[in-house]
Amino acid sequence: MDRREIADVVRARIGELLDDARDIEDGDILAHHGLNSLLSVELTLRIEEEFDIAFEDDELSFENFETLRSITDLVAGKVSVRG
Repeated sequence: MDRREIADVVRARIGELLDDARDIEDGDILAHHGLNSLLSVELTLRIEEEFDIAFEDDELSFENFETLRSITDLVAGKVSVRG
C-alpha cells in the first residue's frame, strides 16, 4: 500500500463522518470542516479497524489527527508503505 492509497482510505472514512470530504485538502484543519472530539474518536476507531492497527495513547493527540496529511503520516508509519 502506498501513501496515496492510505490517504484515499482515510479520506473515505472522513467522508463517512463529514459532508463533502472530497473538498478537503491534505493540509486543511479537519475541525474547520466539522470534525469534533466525538467524531474524532469514531474516526480513530474506523481507521484502526480499516488498517488493522492500534494507536498508542501518545499517538492520540490533536496534532496527529488535525489534517488528512497528519493522519496519513501516522498510519503510513504503522503499516508497510511502498514508495
